[in-house]
Amino acid sequence: MPQAPRYTAWRVAGIALMVAGIISSYVLSFAGWRIGTESKLLFWILVALFPILAVPGAFLFWRGRQYAAQASAEGILTDAKPHLLYLRPFRSDETTRKQVFGPRLTTSEEEQLADVLRPFGELVAIGRPGEGLPTPGAARIYVSDEEWKNVVKRQMQATRLVVITADVGENVLWELMQAVRTVEPQRLLILVLEMKAEDYQSFRTKANPILGVSLPERVTSRRFGRVFGFRRVSGFISFAADWTPSFLALKGPYFRSGSFKRLAKYALRPVFESFRLEWQPPPISLSQIAGVIPFVILGLAAVGVLAIILLGLLGNGNG
Repeated sequence: MPQAPRYTAWRVAGIALMVAGIISSYVLSFAGWRIGTESKLLFWILVALFPILAVPGAFLFWRGRQYAAQASAEGILTDAKPHLLYLRPFRSDETTRKQVFGPRLTTSEEEQLADVLRPFGELVAIGRPGEGLPTPGAARIYVSDEEWKNVVKRQMQATRLVVITADVGENVLWELMQAVRTVEPQRLLILVLEMKAEDYQSFRTKANPILGVSLPERVTSRRFGRVFGFRRVSGFISFAADWTPSFLALKGPYFRSGSFKRLAKYALRPVFESFRLEWQPPPISLSQIAGVIPFVILGLAAVGVLAIILLGLLGNGNG
């Protein structure tokens, strides 16, 4: 019987510890007062169990994902299948601190982007200098500071699609300039991800002279940016053969949205069609349906209460 890969064991151990931590927190929530009354020592043991179990569990789970990304990259970088080049500022990468102490353990936008673009090819990126294990998402190529520009140029010449994350950093703008010189317009995508409106305008100011065209000025922000009172710009910018840009907003039908992956798939539908690749809508999101159900129940309950009150008033009037 073949042994499970090491990264599977790391992830399973991490999940087990996190589940144990969550269970202890629920026990504390539902029975904490009574336990505290009967045994303060047991109460404080339960209080300490969640961080003691959950934090190492999150670390093991993240490390397992990194080992899995490393194993996957070895196969991707050596096969002959088409590759896509993903260029971004290193500070946008997920870190161990974010994953272990952050509010989420879900897949990152980069991992979801790699999944959405898989029909085009596997996503490849330059790895952050000095990191021991790769960030899950695009397969990492590690090169020295002296080599990275030549590697980017070679990758651009061979890649099927170049995706550049919008940023005003010197390296990203250099990469954008090389893309304009090297690839056909239809093979370039600019990813605008949760940028403040003023930051996007700064990027436009620097990118327009490089591209020789004016990027869209008025773009649609993501839905929750407006809800919470701040404006963020998210979407893709694609180009026609004459470099005419189009903004592809991250939006889709409510019951088929809910994650970056789902919204990105809707946004990239014109790109799929231009490459003559099959495009299918994401399945209906059960989480989106679950979010609506309580409001439906409350609405029905309110209608029922109003009906009872009206019937009561009519009955009193007839009496």
